[in-house]
Amino acid sequence: MPLGSRVRLCLKDLYQQDIVEMIERETRRYEIESIEHPDHPDFERAYQILWDAFGPQGEMEPEHAIRGFLLDNSYEPLPSGTFIRYFLLVAKDGEGNLRGVRDGSVIYNPAWAPDLCTVYLGHIFLLPHTRGTVLTYWLRIAPVELAVEYLAQLQERGLIELPLPDQPGKYFGVQLNLAAEVEFFSPEDRLSLQRILFYGRGGFDVVDPRHFPYQQPDFHGPEVIAQVGNRPVPFMLLLRRMGRERQARLPIEEASTTMRLLYDEFAYFCTPDFLQNSLDIVQTRLAERRAQGRPDVALLPLPTGPANLQRLKRLFRYDNLRRYYPAAVGFEAYSERIRLLLAENPRWFDDQVAALGALLAKTPHYVYSSRNNGPTTK
Repeated sequence: MPLGSRVRLCLKDLYQQDIVEMIERETRRYEIESIEHPDHPDFERAYQILWDAFGPQGEMEPEHAIRGFLLDNSYEPLPSGTFIRYFLLVAKDGEGNLRGVRDGSVIYNPAWAPDLCTVYLGHIFLLPHTRGTVLTYWLRIAPVELAVEYLAQLQERGLIELPLPDQPGKYFGVQLNLAAEVEFFSPEDRLSLQRILFYGRGGFDVVDPRHFPYQQPDFHGPEVIAQVGNRPVPFMLLLRRMGRERQARLPIEEASTTMRLLYDEFAYFCTPDFLQNSLDIVQTRLAERRAQGRPDVALLPLPTGPANLQRLKRLFRYDNLRRYYPAAVGFEAYSERIRLLLAENPRWFDDQVAALGALLAKTPHYVYSSRNNGPTTK
């Protein structure tokens, strides 16, 4: 007979002010600041952190481009009518030490979709001291505040007419989407699973690559691309549709506009000709879907824990590269290695996922969301 047991906690029991107090205590250790000009004392250090993490793979713009983003007039639309507000966020501890960096853009085109604003979450990097802390989640959602502020500023200047200009709590009547890019899952790449779980627990879904074969542009400089060719990277496009996270379908028009908005942002640095090919591939697939009388595309749910890792099956990097990205270059060695593993053991993928699930299940959770669902480790 046990003499004691650990008590589980139900999130529903917390009063709203309890949640505010808990978050206040956690975030008091950090300060998040938006760098508005490249002369900011933290700019060079922040940029270098992102460049070291993403630059060598061709996934980060060079410093002169980021400086240009910050110096640009965000209240002057592109010729297409798209407004873009680049942001570079730094998180520092109480002693002023840099602990995390996040960049991205708020993108809005009232002519294309007056009720849709996309927040592109470009890059995020947490220094070792703060990985696994609440700061990770705050850097994921801090751009939402910037988006609301930016929409209000555009309205105040008479540049746009928001559907509900007096209701910031409803995002002024604009549907707000957070967009992020993540590599497809491969069992031997543990970082890919960590990223997927991070976004899955944050309310993000994958736009089905069958009808939306998204690619991140090649951010290498023109001299590198001239030598080795243009190499866009097959990525999953993740969306968190704020307030609509439980919807399993994405209207085709919203999918098409999202792609156009993102590629308007990329066109600031990337050569338009190189971008157009990837853009056309997605838009052609969506047009084919529309011609079939299909009004939407699927949003594939991401796994959130060991109980639903089977969702990884549709995100398997090897399968998606073969089916939807046959022209992708740079993955030949990976594809051949996985092909041999599957030839030797057709259940290799399932065995690997089962092992990952067992590993994740070793850390039980004692906080659960609702008594209707019961205590869970999801």
